Amino acid sequence: MFRPFSPSPSTLLVPILLRLFILILPSAPAWSSFSHTPLSWTSPHDPCYHPDGRPRHCLSEFINAAYGVPVDASHSLRVHDTDGNVTTLTDLHNPNNLTCWMAHAGHDTGDWVLTLPLGRRFEITYISLQFCNQEEPPDPISLSILKSMDYGRSWRPMQHYSSDCVVHFQQPAQTIAQTRHQETDALCSDPRPFQKQKGGAVLAFSALDGRPSSPDFDYSPTLQDWVTATDIRIRRNNNLNTRPGVRNLQVVQPLTFVSPVQPPLAISDLQVGGRCKCNGHASRCRRDDTGRAVCVCEHHTAGPDCDVCADFYVDRPWHRATPTHPNPCVACECNGHSNKCRFSMEVFLQSGRKSGGVCQKCRHNTAGRHCQYCQNGYTRDHSKALSHRKACQPCQCHPVGAVGRWCNQTSGQCLCRDGVTGLRCNRCAPGYKQGKSPLRPCILEPTKGYSETIELTAVCVCLVVLKVQVKGMERSGPWWQFSISVQVVFRTRSPSRVRRGPQSLWVPNRDLACGCPALHVGRTFLLIGAEDGERGWGPEESRLVADRSTLALQWREHWSPKLRAFRGQDKRGRCPSKSEHGKPNADPQPGYVPPHLRGESEANAHSAEGTETPPTSSAASPVCSTPNA
Repeated sequence: MFRPFSPSPSTLLVPILLRLFILILPSAPAWSSFSHTPLSWTSPHDPCYHPDGRPRHCLSEFINAAYGVPVDASHSLRVHDTDGNVTTLTDLHNPNNLTCWMAHAGHDTGDWVLTLPLGRRFEITYISLQFCNQEEPPDPISLSILKSMDYGRSWRPMQHYSSDCVVHFQQPAQTIAQTRHQETDALCSDPRPFQKQKGGAVLAFSALDGRPSSPDFDYSPTLQDWVTATDIRIRRNNNLNTRPGVRNLQVVQPLTFVSPVQPPLAISDLQVGGRCKCNGHASRCRRDDTGRAVCVCEHHTAGPDCDVCADFYVDRPWHRATPTHPNPCVACECNGHSNKCRFSMEVFLQSGRKSGGVCQKCRHNTAGRHCQYCQNGYTRDHSKALSHRKACQPCQCHPVGAVGRWCNQTSGQCLCRDGVTGLRCNRCAPGYKQGKSPLRPCILEPTKGYSETIELTAVCVCLVVLKVQVKGMERSGPWWQFSISVQVVFRTRSPSRVRRGPQSLWVPNRDLACGCPALHVGRTFLLIGAEDGERGWGPEESRLVADRSTLALQWREHWSPKLRAFRGQDKRGRCPSKSEHGKPNADPQPGYVPPHLRGESEANAHSAEGTETPPTSSAASPVCSTPNA
């Protein structure tokens, strides 16, 4: 009885040992890998895994793939003289009770063809043919072994046997391929002397014998295809006086001459030793519910030959297992939020050939290649693991204070309306109060002591009127240096003109400590003051200086049209000149004092009037004033 054979095809026996192996071990039903009870292994562990669970290269059972399979016998000249159900060649071989198949007598010309369908892809190790008598077949000998990889649609020769290879097959007799480029070519050799076994002579063919790359079989896709077959065909060539080099081995045309008389072909046993082609990912081969032979795939592979990755295990491309690299299929990383993914070669190459899986149909409000992000309208709950089904929670944005229901997926910060603040946009920012309109839920709260109304006189009497954005601040001795970005220059009348772009604004520490002017980093202000640094107490000359008399109003967008109109009037000469405000040696007139520096009663009176007093020169307003000529 034949038993499972564990060595891989790369450790094949030499032809003499192979023939001894065939002679010593007779065929038996246990060769069939498609029996109801698959062959068992002596190892207590799964052959496809190490004892610690790591995957490893494994092989399916070594079997006689021909056992019990009917053989189709046909003649090339007489189409109707065929036998499509020859079972005597592949039944239980008993040397004491031989069952022989003999070709019909009288066919002196034409070829006898024996076709064996294996039913699936096998990796063939050897093919043996036993004749019904002890005597060697008489000369001339001419026999060919062919294989099909597509279930009989096309055929390719694997080996020729002849007593004269040059005459019969137009190629020299050789048993070893000369180069690696020729190792998948059919060789021709003289089969004599035949091996003798009880019951008759034996012809044995080794699929990898004489192939230069056979020691590296597991790493040679060329040889792996060479030994792969779905059907085997044995052809006995009777037309020995023809030129087989030009004869089609698949379809032989009728001949009009008579060849030498040969004894009828008589064969008692046909064996095909090999393994189910499972690409190193299975140790068993069985029939499925439809009766088709399939590999019992491991390493998360699938398919009849374990030649594709199973669903969801497509993070890397499929590869055949080798003794050094089992190449198991790897699951996609979806953090437990999806059980479906696809492979992307573009992503695989961009990752440095490490990962190419892209998750599909992410659940639990997640998104992204690995389902690692939250969908729009959801934010990450950091108190739960990323794989938790409630790792993404809905954004808690206020329906009125927030713009839409979108929030930052990491922090949960909602997009607030103007004047609204808070993580959920549920309260008014400092300086704002609750309004009545749902479009402007928070409105700017009026500043005590002065009006926000911008008048032409206020613009005309000040040297500098700027729209600035405060970028940062830094202490420099008794001064604070603010980094600002001048966005719009509405008026500048100093010898050193202020230009748009980055600038430095100097504020005395004594004034900033009392909140005059009230500047905040990150906000935009309307700055009404002076750029004059010639009073002797600035850090350098011609610096942009703001002190307690400089007016800094948080910018309101509705001011822009009016200020641009004032700027146009100023350019057209609508602003009063210096001589109109004061003349040399003239009596001092009440000067212009900014509203936030006036007394409470004066501020209230001024606010009630709704206008601002035209400015004149005064020592009380050294910055925002027009000095005497």
